Amino acid sequence: MPRKRHPNGELEAVLRQAEVKDWTITGGGDKYFKMKCPCPKKCMKTVHLSPSGANYLRNLLGQLRRATCWED
Repeated sequence: MPRKRHPNGELEAVLRQAEVKDWTITGGGDKYFKMKCPCPKKCMKTVHLSPSGANYLRNLLGQLRRATCWED
C-alpha cells in the first residue's frame, strides 16, 4: 500500500528522495512521518505535517546531513 503524500510539495520531495535512498517512511497520520535509514545505526528523523516555521525545510536538510547517514 502506498504511503500518504505530504501536503507540502517541498517536504514531499524530501520524502521521495529518502525513498530513493532506501530509507523507510512510516506514519503520515495526524502529526508526522518517520524516516528510518537502512544502515546498521538505524538513524531516524521525523518530518512534521505542519512545519513550525519558514526555515523548517532548510533546518531539516541540515539536520539530516549532520546527524544521520544522509548523503547528497
